[in-house]
Formats: sequence, structure tokens, C-alpha cells
Amino acid sequence: MSGLLVSLWLAMQIEVAGSCPSAQQIEGELATLLPPDFAADSSDRAVVAEDGESLTISLARADGRSAARRQLARTGTCAEQAETVAVMLAVWEAQIHPEISLRLDRIGGAPAPAAPAAPRPAERAVVLTRPAAPPPGRTLMPAVGAGIVGSWQPDSVAPGGRVDVTLGVSDRALRPRLSFAGLGRHSMGVTPGEASWWRAYLAFGADYVVPVGRRWQVALGAGGVIGLLTATGSGFSSDRTARSADVGAETMVRAELKLGAVRPWLGVGLLTWLRRQTVEVTGEKTSAALPRIEPLIALGADFCWRT
Repeated sequence: MSGLLVSLWLAMQIEVAGSCPSAQQIEGELATLLPPDFAADSSDRAVVAEDGESLTISLARADGRSAARRQLARTGTCAEQAETVAVMLAVWEAQIHPEISLRLDRIGGAPAPAAPAAPRPAERAVVLTRPAAPPPGRTLMPAVGAGIVGSWQPDSVAPGGRVDVTLGVSDRALRPRLSFAGLGRHSMGVTPGEASWWRAYLAFGADYVVPVGRRWQVALGAGGVIGLLTATGSGFSSDRTARSADVGAETMVRAELKLGAVRPWLGVGLLTWLRRQTVEVTGEKTSAALPRIEPLIALGADFCWRT
């Protein structure tokens, strides 16, 4: 009977599509090779799939990144195939975690006798040196996200929104980012009336991602900004609206939670505008400079997929 069997006996998940070898057989062989404390702490995921007259074995890390993949011909009994798969998974784990040691004396039957001059140990732990193996493949991880934004100014707080597009790579901490944001209307008093303004901007930059535990990560981002300012007067003898382009920079720190294809995040940022923008009252000597520093707080989620 073929099907998908998911094993939870070890903290490492073993998924087998088929019945020969079974997940239980692979578990039994793997438990004799890996240290018990490692089996309890590991959260890697192994998948064994039947492909005609061959078996495809792959290993993925806890964050979903592919660690190794190989195809083997089906030979021998189910128990012998289970032993072969378990040895391959143990070798891959030793490559990823060089601090562990494998109990290779359990492979292929009883341990070899020790030299006559030395006492025979009950169990021998052999430290495995890393054999040559193909490196894990590189995986692209694009994501599209959206969030709500709060923008603070000395006289007002305005809501806003943003859309982010990122392109991550499995073996790199740096990911490019393209963002579009709109910030709501702020206002300030300009005698004898009031001036209000809002902004929309496009930012291009990159995030540096630092893992924090198995599911959390911190993204430190920065980028250049091209924006459009719209300012409107009210309470004057003649109210006018003006628009002006602006350039600046955006920095943001985000705490991200990895939940499969969804990545919720909470961030704080700072917008800095390089041009001095001034509101002036025609016919009066009254004027006011718009703030060039704009603190932000944002909450949103990214939707990720792998290619």
C-alpha cells in the first residue's frame, strides 16, 4: 500500500511516499546512528519518494531550505533499503552539524573486533569527517507583502499603507526590496489659516536578514526614496494646492515571524527628506517649513513562495 506516512517519533520529520522502505524502518536505523540528544533537538525534514525503480531522498532545514537531494536505485530488501537511506540522512546531518558524531559501528551488522592488545569497548563512537558531496541547491524566495502604516509629526498623526516586493535567496542574508507607500494627511497652523499635506513615495533598497531562533528573524532595511508631496491651504482668502517632487532615504527595522508561506511582521522606520519644503502665504510674510524627518510604525505580512 502506497501513501504518505509522517513520523513524529523523532523530532526530525521523515515522510515516505510508499511502503518499502517504511518510515518506521528508516527511523529504527537512523536512531542507531544519530546521538539521542540530536534526534530530540533536530527539526529537519526528510522526504523519501518512490520514482519507478529508484528512490529519491531529500533533506530540508527547519526554515524550508533544501539541504541535499539524491536518487538511488532500488536494490535489496526493504530493510536493506531502509539502512541505506538512514546512512545517507545521517551523513547529510553530520555535514550540516559537524559537532555531532555518528555511531558508524552500527552500520552493516556487529562492530568489528578490536585489536588483541586493547580491550574491546562496549560501543565505539567514530567522528565522521566530511566526505565530498554536492552542495545544496540555491533557492529563490520571492515575496509580496502589504501593511498599514502610522506616520507621526509634531502636530498630527496620519495613517497610511505600503506594498513591498522582496527577492530572497536561500544562502544569502541580503534581499533586495522595492516598496510603494502612501502617507495620510498631516496639518499644521500657518497664520491666519492652516496648511495640510500628504505624501506618496517609491523606495528601492535592501534588507539584511538576521535569524533569531527557528521561526523569528530581524530584517534591517535601508533604501533611497523618490516622493511626491501634495500641500493644500485652508482658511485663507484664496486657498491653493501645490505639488512638488522630493527625494530622501528610508530606514526600517522589522521583526518577522516565519509561518510557512505567510510572514507576519512589525516594523519601525524613519523617513528623511533631503529637500527643504516651505509653505508660504501669498501677500503675507508668514511661512512655515514642513518637517523633513518622519517617524513610522508599520504592521503587515508577506506572502512567500519558492522557485
